[in-house]
Amino acid sequence: MPAPSLTHLPLRLLSPAGPRARLLILTFHRVLPVPDPLLPDDLDAVSFAAQMQWVAGFGRVYALPEAVRRLHEGTLADRACCITFDDGYANNCDVALPILRELGLTATIFIATDAVDRGVMWNDLVIEAVRRAGRSIRASDLAALGMSREDLRADSAAVDVLLGHLKYRPLHERWDLAVEFYRRVTGMDPPRLMMTRATVRAVAHAGFDIGAHTVNHPILKTLAPEVARQEIGASRDWITNVVGSPPAAFAYPNGRPGPDYDDTHVQMVRDAGFSLAVSTSWGCAARASDAFQLPRVAFWDRTRVRFWLRMLSTYAKSYRR
Repeated sequence: MPAPSLTHLPLRLLSPAGPRARLLILTFHRVLPVPDPLLPDDLDAVSFAAQMQWVAGFGRVYALPEAVRRLHEGTLADRACCITFDDGYANNCDVALPILRELGLTATIFIATDAVDRGVMWNDLVIEAVRRAGRSIRASDLAALGMSREDLRADSAAVDVLLGHLKYRPLHERWDLAVEFYRRVTGMDPPRLMMTRATVRAVAHAGFDIGAHTVNHPILKTLAPEVARQEIGASRDWITNVVGSPPAAFAYPNGRPGPDYDDTHVQMVRDAGFSLAVSTSWGCAARASDAFQLPRVAFWDRTRVRFWLRMLSTYAKSYRR
């Protein structure tokens, strides 16, 4: 890899300081202690530490609310980046945050509040059931979900099929089916994989930003307007009560503009008192970007050169809009 001055120059040209600044917001979910074949899209501790070293070397990491404020004021530094996590997994606190602290980096964690209170996300019940049962999942267990043995192939494919089958179900039906499936397959009560209220509070008091991610992690576009408004507002109130101050940032569940949320939900987030919101639309933000529909990226590159090239490419594509 070339010397820092040579690697930074093209990034500075494409993401300069001031009014033409660009903001790259990285998104993660879990950070695993070790690689997991059932979770191929999630980084393990070694890979995450490497990525964070690259981020620290190539970019300038800001807290998300400060970065967005500076972006729209025209005072953001060159090569600006933010780090975000969705959902509120315990391994964010146990695995990721010590790595960030060691590197002097900060992050925003978006909390799905009901998942923290219950201890697990509905989708993780499915994943953990498949992990424990593998190909021995019984036809009767699948029949309870309206599926058959022929719907599944390898374990990783089975996870995708099962999650896709449940994802757009009504909220309580989705949860109830996932719990029933997990208990049928494992004979156990649901595990705790998420932070607790106490750990959310401790993370906030340690200086990390806490954002809202709804109560039940629904696809907002599938909900009646009053239910969607409640999901957004109640998650803000939960964080205010737990942390002691209202969250500035909101993350749309699933996060695709159009299929997952629309302009009515953007207005609901504004009305709830948030200062900004993030989507999963791929790209980096510019000064003209809507503060309530900021794009994010999830880089999968596992070498320093490829990671740098991905940053460069993402910055460059922001000029085509």
